[in-house]
Amino acid sequence: MNLNIIKLLNAELPPEEVTHLSLVGATKSEMQTWVASLSMLNVGETAKQLYITLQELLAVEDIPDPVRYELMEVLRPAIYTIIESLSKHYINQNVLLDQRAERIAGLAQQLRVYSAMVYRGIALRTAENYQAQNFGLFAIGKKKSMLQLIGQATHRGLTEFFRLLAESKLLYLPIYKGMWLRLHELFNLAEQFDLGSFSLRDENQIYGKALTIQQAYLRSIFMSTCNTNKLRQAEIKKISQLSEIWVDLLKISAAPSQEDLFLVDTAIDAPPMYITELKEITPEMFYIDARPLLAHFENLNTNDPELLNPAEETLLSATLKLHLLHTLKPPMERSSERHPRKGTVYLSLGLIGTHYQTSGQQNFETVIQNQQLTANTPHPGISNTFQIDSDVIYTAQEEQIRQNATREYLESYECQIVNISMGGYCIRWQGTTPSVLRSGELIAVREHNSSTWSIGLIRWVQQHLHTGAEFGVEILSQQGKACGARVIRQDGYSSEYMRTLLLPEVKEQNRATTIITPTLAFRSGHKISIRLGSEEVRAQLTRELVITQSFSQFEFVLLQSLKDEQTKSNLLATLAGQKAEQKKAAKSNAQDEFDEVWNTL
Repeated sequence: MNLNIIKLLNAELPPEEVTHLSLVGATKSEMQTWVASLSMLNVGETAKQLYITLQELLAVEDIPDPVRYELMEVLRPAIYTIIESLSKHYINQNVLLDQRAERIAGLAQQLRVYSAMVYRGIALRTAENYQAQNFGLFAIGKKKSMLQLIGQATHRGLTEFFRLLAESKLLYLPIYKGMWLRLHELFNLAEQFDLGSFSLRDENQIYGKALTIQQAYLRSIFMSTCNTNKLRQAEIKKISQLSEIWVDLLKISAAPSQEDLFLVDTAIDAPPMYITELKEITPEMFYIDARPLLAHFENLNTNDPELLNPAEETLLSATLKLHLLHTLKPPMERSSERHPRKGTVYLSLGLIGTHYQTSGQQNFETVIQNQQLTANTPHPGISNTFQIDSDVIYTAQEEQIRQNATREYLESYECQIVNISMGGYCIRWQGTTPSVLRSGELIAVREHNSSTWSIGLIRWVQQHLHTGAEFGVEILSQQGKACGARVIRQDGYSSEYMRTLLLPEVKEQNRATTIITPTLAFRSGHKISIRLGSEEVRAQLTRELVITQSFSQFEFVLLQSLKDEQTKSNLLATLAGQKAEQKKAAKSNAQDEFDEVWNTL
């Protein structure tokens, strides 16, 4: 969290104390020549020069605002190029950035916020001058040009603030104090001059759509409602990109209706809230009707959707479509309360790490007892055979990345509990986070006084100033059994074995026995072979309960043809948790819940 950005956002218009630009002349042609001379390969030096020039443009005197706007438009492509180069040092890194990456991210965000504040200053000063004018009959041209400048600067300012907000979401950071006030301020300014429908093209947008000022504002509104802390960075980036074509389906109005989902109070420094949270109507409020966008997200979740753009098909996974659909539905009340709690938990991340811990830290080949799959492994529990390790896919050129991920998956991490509920934990991570800590990841959790690893899902991730990263874990099962599974194709051949986990039935919650699998290889309807030790059973995957970028959770039915029906009945009863012997065993040793299943096999 950059304190200089907070200070800048919460300051009034700065006094014009700079007499001239130190690195470039104050004409459009001079700025064009100077920008053309900048080396985009020398990122550090160019970023420094752009930073200095933006600071001076914000505070320089004797530059008329129409000229200031022209200078900013010449600078803007270079700023975007440098920010893109800088972002490679802090995007797709660990949740908690190291000091160097954090400083680079701070520099990029300051370039963004200085740009936004220059545009804001142009809009506010021009609006003030406009109101002070007494336009005569022959000043219609001047009046029109001033209104156009207000519209252009407001549009650009909203766009830069949106990009700052989107990047904060991308880094799981809280939104800077004062930023929503700046967004609301520019939108109110546009509404005051009836410029909500003023449109402006932006060469930095992916799809080239000329958005109106209302739509530029609504992009920030939309991003703030997307629960991005439950998504991975790649997914957040896709939503940010596609918001360009989706905002046309959001409607904003100063008058409430029964169909509104969100409201925005422009008098406070806050994002939109659900209409159900409304306590008192004030004149500063605007209301968001999301019904057309909700209908579109429902359409995207059908088997044959009508697309607004082909990119929706290529960029949106089934998981992301479902997430978007849920964001535009009224919020559900929590099924269980959170309770503050102090304590320590141990974590292991990913399907590989979870499998390793629940198997008693055995390697995969030992779990399935298949000597043909044995390989010389650089780390315990991980095979270097591509087919076996297909739940984490790396190319040959990414071997070092693979080795780093391997170490992170096999590590057991110690973290602090923030609060606890019937459904899971809020956990705080201090220090450097591993790259595999991300939303949607499978996780094994063990409290310090327990020997049992629970199986969970990381639902959300959030950074907090001075306290590190916090993340929410939903517990899927109090225990699991490590095994292997492969898909049986229609031609009779099978895929290679992959790591899977069996989760026991929970009768109290009417939850059947389920299996955790890698995401890409397994689908509903697939016939599979489940293996533990030297024993196998055939099954068919039925309903998919959970799907993330890392794993899927399925219900399944057994297909095994056993020699006698009594044995088959025993097997089914055991998996369903109906046998008296299993209940007795579960009480004496919860970790062995599946042992009788495999003995029956």
